[in-house]
Amino acid sequence: MHGKDVMGLGLTLSLVGLCWSIAVLVKSRKLFGPMSAEVGRKILHIGVSNFAFIYLYIFENWYIPFAGFLAFAALNVFVELRSDMGRGWGMVEYPLVCALMILLVHLGVGTPRAFAAALLGMGYGDGLAPLAGKAFGGPVIPGTEGKTFSGSTVLFVSVFTVCLMITDLGVGACLLTALLAALAEAYTPFGLDNVTLPLVIFAMTGLVYA
Repeated sequence: MHGKDVMGLGLTLSLVGLCWSIAVLVKSRKLFGPMSAEVGRKILHIGVSNFAFIYLYIFENWYIPFAGFLAFAALNVFVELRSDMGRGWGMVEYPLVCALMILLVHLGVGTPRAFAAALLGMGYGDGLAPLAGKAFGGPVIPGTEGKTFSGSTVLFVSVFTVCLMITDLGVGACLLTALLAALAEAYTPFGLDNVTLPLVIFAMTGLVYA
């Protein structure tokens, strides 16, 4: 393990610890009133997605973040099996998808920046969309499981912005990627958008337009 990999591990643990601490503070102090629990979860969801920058600029060996996501998935399986809520399987599926994307990049399918775009697009887009939907309300998109136009618009803007910042794609390609990502998030059944959303972004930015 190289020195930069050790640094990457330290930064990753620090990032997770910081985001978790802020989320706990928000929920325990009810800083956002009745939405505090949801805001706390999304702070953790969004904050941890910034691991994309550690992956891009710090880690030298692919297998360390790959193993990290597998370990995170295994931990969430344990948590879910001990939970009475039955709501956490998305937190198992998502790290497994992230591990898959890292493996694909290592095998020459897709690019590191495509993975980073998928991680950040999922983090910010899927993190902010539910908050926007609850805060602003508005009409529900026909044929979806309660997805609102306001939430999907925020997701679209988030993914578009991430694509412009992280990839070398033009405006048109970023717009199409954001549109497909928003459609995937809105219309994927059975709560599997944690799988389809990042894969759509990864495929568009790392395969279709690579």
